Amino acid sequence: MLLKLFRKKKQLTQTEVAKKLRISVRQYQRIESGDSFPREKTLELLEDLFQVPHRVLLAKSIDEIPDFLKCFLL
Repeated sequence: MLLKLFRKKKQLTQTEVAKKLRISVRQYQRIESGDSFPREKTLELLEDLFQVPHRVLLAKSIDEIPDFLKCFLL
């Protein structure tokens, strides 16, 4: 998932992101690996933290991102 790339770009650990989202580290790991989908509030917090729409953050590859959202990859 691209979420991991955005996290690393901001130089954050999984623990730091989980704390900011107010979820367990394990739950964040499951979201980042694609094994779990976040709740609406967690999605909002992810978007706020990374300043990127969740459709980009949770995409498995760049090919899944619509062209009009690819501007967030810069």
